[in-house]
Amino acid sequence: MSGVEVAGIALAVLPLFISALEDYEEGLDPIKSFMRWERELPKFIRKLRNQHVHFAQTMRLLLEPITTDVELDEMLDNPSGRMWKDADMSRRLEDRLQESYHAYQSTILDIEKIMKKIALKLDLDRAKELSRNDLEAMLAANRPKGDKFEFRKRVRFGMGKKTIKGLLEELDECNKELERFSDRSEKLETVRRATKPLFATKLQQIQSYAQSLHSTLVSSWSCSCKSYHQTNLQLEQRGNLYVKKLYKTAPKGTSFMVSFSSSGDTHSHPWTWQEAEIRIAEDDCYTTPQPSPKLKPKVTKTVSFGNKPPPPYSKLPDPTASLSPSPTLQEVKDLCASIQRLHKSSPCIGFSFDSQKCLRGVYPVDLPAEKPALSKGDGAIVTLEELLATPLSVNGRPLKLSKKERYALAVTLASSTLQLNSTPWFPDDIKAKDILFHRTTGPRLVDIDHPYVTPKLVELTKDTIQKPRGFHNKNTVLLGLAIALLELYFGISAEQHQVNEGGAPANGHIDSNPWQLCAIAYEWTEMEQENLSAAFLTAVKHCLRCFSDPGASLQDSDFLQAAVEGIVLPLQEELYQFLGKTAA
Repeated sequence: MSGVEVAGIALAVLPLFISALEDYEEGLDPIKSFMRWERELPKFIRKLRNQHVHFAQTMRLLLEPITTDVELDEMLDNPSGRMWKDADMSRRLEDRLQESYHAYQSTILDIEKIMKKIALKLDLDRAKELSRNDLEAMLAANRPKGDKFEFRKRVRFGMGKKTIKGLLEELDECNKELERFSDRSEKLETVRRATKPLFATKLQQIQSYAQSLHSTLVSSWSCSCKSYHQTNLQLEQRGNLYVKKLYKTAPKGTSFMVSFSSSGDTHSHPWTWQEAEIRIAEDDCYTTPQPSPKLKPKVTKTVSFGNKPPPPYSKLPDPTASLSPSPTLQEVKDLCASIQRLHKSSPCIGFSFDSQKCLRGVYPVDLPAEKPALSKGDGAIVTLEELLATPLSVNGRPLKLSKKERYALAVTLASSTLQLNSTPWFPDDIKAKDILFHRTTGPRLVDIDHPYVTPKLVELTKDTIQKPRGFHNKNTVLLGLAIALLELYFGISAEQHQVNEGGAPANGHIDSNPWQLCAIAYEWTEMEQENLSAAFLTAVKHCLRCFSDPGASLQDSDFLQAAVEGIVLPLQEELYQFLGKTAA
């Protein structure tokens, strides 16, 4: 049993002992009274009650920082309940105590030994069906009726005054040790808060960039054919966000990969698809005046992306004109025209997004050598929902996601959920059908390493920006993530899981009602928790717990920080272990 479960049993059995000793005191025979036991026993009962209060208060101090108010109330009201047996609760307490956890466990086991010694001298009924733990068996056979224990037979107690006095002194010392652990952990937690990586701050900066970029792209489609254009955003792990260093802002070199597509008549739309990299220029260097020749040139602080800065090109009115470099990148007024300039000569084009929220460019970008050539045209896109189908055939060849690919996708999706939630790029009710992949012209068939999501590029009005997010969609993004993690781990869709369990969804699709989805996720997790890996189980439970908490919001820095620590980091660490790598 974990240190949390043992603590719960000890907390539950102390009131039983107190009530039993009080019942024993009432039935003391004349011989015991003659030996003055009746004068000592009330003192021992009072001391035992004080130790129970001390123990309960210390456990509250230990558990309060790692539980919600509902969880804490349930645990303290029902010390032998399921929450004390939850493996996730044990992990949370271990994370809180860290190097003190093993000492805490040792102290809790000492308390259990004291309880067992007292139980051994109390002639109380035991549940015969429970044999693994004498204290549990005693609790099961002596359930309280209301707030009071009732015993079916007269209580007998065979422990001497000296022995029980020694046990109470040991219990007092154990309680003091637990209290010291709590006090020191609180002080250490204050230090950790000041020095641990500020993941939330970095993620909120990425969210801000993504929000502004979406708005700018919407306004940059100024062509008459803008209704035919679509933008897909690539989902990225951004592992540098989770490097264990103290950052006050997002790491330098932030960029977004997008794919632009154009539908309709190819004669009127000379380009149909174009991949692009949009780099965030966190320092505006586009309007820096040239220094006087007589003065020492002033060094302007800029941000470098990669080994060399992108070659600046001026916007030319004729797409076929020379692409000679220019000292500045011109603001993009017509995104469609900018794409036309380079779509034939470069597999990827580049833009810069400056601090004034202006899109500038355009210039050619070299793609990484490991990135496969992508198919274009009709049928070039496949969804995660299709990939989870068994089997998916591409040109007569079966395609099924490997375990490595599913683990990597889980980290990418979890990280992207925290990066892009509450932005127009990412739907609140994210589903497998919303995650897109490009087919390739090579042997890999599908570019699994680079998933995309398609937003609704609608005009952002003042009303849509200021419209408050209701409870219905405030946390459903985490519910969608929980479902997706379960799908990726087991390699099947939620619909297929329902079919396997005999509850085939109507029309082959699960109802999008969030509470029905929550019920499916809870049932799936409970059924398969013995088969889920530790990281996936931790991440799914965190998502579901946060969805059910009406006070939870990813817009809160502390909550977002906890989401990184409870969802992304465990998945990332498990992926590194699977790949034989070391986390940064």
